[in-house]
Amino acid sequence: QQPPGQGAYQSGPPGGGADPAPINAGPAPAPAPAPTAPAPRPLPPKGSNIPTAMQTLFDAHNAHRARHCAAPLAWSPKLAQAAQSWADALKAQGCKFGHKPRNPFGENLAAGTSGTLDGQAVADMWYDEVKLYKFPDGGFSMQTGHFTQVVWRQTTQIGCGVATCNGMDIFVCEYDPAGNVGTMYRQNVLPTGCR
Repeated sequence: QQPPGQGAYQSGPPGGGADPAPINAGPAPAPAPAPTAPAPRPLPPKGSNIPTAMQTLFDAHNAHRARHCAAPLAWSPKLAQAAQSWADALKAQGCKFGHKPRNPFGENLAAGTSGTLDGQAVADMWYDEVKLYKFPDGGFSMQTGHFTQVVWRQTTQIGCGVATCNGMDIFVCEYDPAGNVGTMYRQNVLPTGCR
């Protein structure tokens, strides 16, 4: 089993039908429409406790999650502080780029020339790994771990931070509960349309 952090599927009731109408009961009711994938959930309102610089990153995560029938994440000040602390630690280590050791949370990192990445670009870069994921049983891969953490259905909270060092912005997002866990991919990483 790989470490966590680097999206559960329930189908609706079987397509059922109505009970037969009694004789002379008038016209039969229209048949119920065939079941479809659940509609993506609307984005939550902009959170007043989310730093302005992180709002776009937060909103982009939830937009990507909605495509895969994952509930919107809640912003966690605790996770944001942990993410900011790790971004600051990487800066203090001379712009080192790496995951936090023994981290109890899921974690995604991104870096780019200062001013060239914003929250949308960071979330899109992580999400773009969807092109490499093998649905429905993709499992863990170093090439898709950012994507799977973004859409992991059992994850409910996120917090992010950013530090600038030597002309580079380092973004860190922490997730709780962590994604990318063992044999739980099929239930947590759904294809678009939620099939």
